[in-house]
Order: sequence, then structure tokens, then C-alpha cells
Amino acid sequence: MAQIAEDYVSPSVRWGVLKQDYPEAVAEFSEMTGTELGIPAKFGGDDHYCVAQILLRPTDESPIVGYKPFSDAKSNKNDHPSDAWNILCTKALGRALKRAGYADTAGEMKLIVQYKQRNAEHDAIRGGSSPDSPDVDHEHIVEGLTEKIGVEAMEATGYNDGLLGVDKWESDEEMNEAHTELKEMVNKLPPGYADSAREAHQKLNGRQWPIMKVSQYNAIFNTVTTLHAEALAEMEE
Repeated sequence: MAQIAEDYVSPSVRWGVLKQDYPEAVAEFSEMTGTELGIPAKFGGDDHYCVAQILLRPTDESPIVGYKPFSDAKSNKNDHPSDAWNILCTKALGRALKRAGYADTAGEMKLIVQYKQRNAEHDAIRGGSSPDSPDVDHEHIVEGLTEKIGVEAMEATGYNDGLLGVDKWESDEEMNEAHTELKEMVNKLPPGYADSAREAHQKLNGRQWPIMKVSQYNAIFNTVTTLHAEALAEMEE
């Protein structure tokens, strides 16, 4: 089974960070042949691919492209074919995000946040403000990131200072529906992958159930989504 980095950051979280940097960014998904992507025939040019295209600004003429072959998509029993497509889209988006400079590990993502923090400090100094002023510097960045992409991203990058009390379910109904979905996803995993999901849950909070913190639930949900993608890839191999 392919190994997943312990500090893996999901495409959804990285997309949130990108949207913080480029609020007008959009992502589109389509089907293309390898030839249309510039892939030679002997390297898969005749195959079909799920293509993710990111435009950082409306005025950009060339998108950032990532793609995954259709051969990577296989559904588990009782899955709808669209589930495989959704996983392909997520994987293609992850590749496009990497090409845009948004890495898939927390260590590298932390460097991005630190870089943004230093830029804010330098801008404050150039503007005549103290870098320790409460209306500038890293607190603004932390709050902005938390509002845009949630506590999960802050935990992944090591910058969750608990500044905003947003780590709670809005209602018991929302929590119950989310947990039912997560349980069904885990039950669909092959035995080895299901064990990996339970191990990740154990490391996160001792397998607390229900998971009271939304950030912890999101972390487990992203792990299970990734495990599904890895299981499909292994079945294809």
C-alpha cells in the first residue's frame, strides 16, 4: 500500500490557502486526451484524462494545469461512477496546486505561511507601522486564513492559535449527518486501508466518537478521502 505522509495536507486545504492569496482564482475540470495535453502517443497520448485548470486572476491567459488519467479511477462496490470522477478531480486539482507552488505537506506549507508573515511585517515597517501592531503582522494573516480555510488548515501548518472560536458544530443534526457519512466512507475501505483510517483517528484524539472538534473531523475526513484514492490506485496497479 502506498504510504501517505503523516503531515499530508489535502487539496481542499491548499485550495483554501491559494484563495486567500488569490481571491478571484477559479478552478475548472474537464476531460481531455493526452494528445490535447501535449503527451506523446507512446506515453499515454491516446488515453483520456481528468484535467484541472486554475486561473489565479480573471485576466490570466494561461491556466495552471494538473491532470490524472482515467485509468486511476475505479469504483468500489455500490459506488456511483461519479464518485470515481470526484476523486479524479481532487487528485488532478492536487497536482495543479503543486504546480502553483502549494505543496502537499504541512512542513512545506508552514514555510509558505511564514513567508507571508514576513512579507506582512516588512510591509508594515515600510508603511511606518510597528510590526507588532495589532492591526498588522501575523495576527491578520492568522485570522484571514482561519476565516477562509478553517481551523484544519491552521492545525496542519502549526498556526492554530485558537484566536477564533469556530471549532464547533453548528448543530447536533449537522454533526450526526457528518459522522454518518464518515462511517459509511470508512466501511467502504478495504481492510488494510480501514485500519489506517482507525490508526489516524487514534493518533488524533484517541478515537473519540463523536468527534466534537470540527477541525479534527475535517482532518480525519481528508485522511479517509485520501485513503480511498490510494485504494483505487492500488486496485488499478
